[in-house]
Amino acid sequence: MPITMEDASFPYRLGTDCADGIVARLAELGASRYLVVSDTTVAALYGFDLTTRLEKEAGPATLLTHPAGEANKDLATVHRLAEQALELGADRRTAVVALGGGLTGNIAGLLAALLFRGIRLVHVPTTVVAMLDSVLSLKQAVNTGFGKNLVGTFHQPVEVLADTAMLRTLPLRELRSGMGEVVKNALAIRPSMAPRLADELRPDGRYADEALHWIIGESLAAKAQVTHADKHERRDGLVLEYGHTVGHAVEHTTRGAIAHGAGVAIGSVVAAEVSRRLGHADAGLVELHHELVAAAGLHTALPADVDAAEVGNWLAFDNKRGYLDCAPGHTPMVLLSEPGRVLRTGALPLVPVPLAAVRDVLGAPATASPG
Repeated sequence: MPITMEDASFPYRLGTDCADGIVARLAELGASRYLVVSDTTVAALYGFDLTTRLEKEAGPATLLTHPAGEANKDLATVHRLAEQALELGADRRTAVVALGGGLTGNIAGLLAALLFRGIRLVHVPTTVVAMLDSVLSLKQAVNTGFGKNLVGTFHQPVEVLADTAMLRTLPLRELRSGMGEVVKNALAIRPSMAPRLADELRPDGRYADEALHWIIGESLAAKAQVTHADKHERRDGLVLEYGHTVGHAVEHTTRGAIAHGAGVAIGSVVAAEVSRRLGHADAGLVELHHELVAAAGLHTALPADVDAAEVGNWLAFDNKRGYLDCAPGHTPMVLLSEPGRVLRTGALPLVPVPLAAVRDVLGAPATASPG
């Protein structure tokens, strides 16, 4: 299926047990060298095999690894990989293959964007979040000590090659995390998918390939709905940031112990409750958030061992700062009045929200931990 955002377009190929097809598609690039970038966990599962097969069937291929974990998503990691790539003889015909989740996709994406001011990038996503969310964005960014995704640029992949068989090795934590992004898509963009999604969600993470194909396909449609005319996600595409203001703060506070989609799920519930307290939404919206998030096996509030005050402090460094002129003590947020209906300030799907209101909701009692 084609992914189109303004003048940017690239194919997204989704299959099951299609490792041969992935190698064949990569070989068609005719790259001078293939740099397969993955974390050390994915390297053991898929990286060594893919690199070996590429070496035999496509041309010179090298596996470049980085440590797993949010703490390693920084410029130091990108610099180290760039030095290794150049030492290997990378040139303008080299292709970077991002093999892994959203974290690896961002590291490899920024590496591809910076080498020779831009070389080819192919995503081979291995997590739910990557398959239905991060690889569909042109944003390539890493973290700093001040927050998530604050340093980066835009770089388009030439192709996405996704195999749902790779999701079979995902830990339950990562499967649930991916469903946090799916729930966000249903609530903020595509409410028509909510009834079936409620039936398909599994707290135990046991998803049939048919269900995964539907979930991924619906999420692709949701993302296309708001980015087809906004490739840089600075207008309607900002809707994709629903739940991310608090979600990123939760991720940063826990140093990645709470995965991205799980943080977004908490952030979405917080956003719904903030909207209700500010008089924009009714209790039904909040109840729907709780229903879908819980059905995915995710927390609906901050776990008891997460410092709500620290989460509240990180809100001031949210990456949506600057889109709106906000009064002191306010931050721009994506809020809903009902499923699929976003509050706006002018043309932007953002509204200024008192930080105190968000912090009040964050201080609400935590729910029991999912099993």
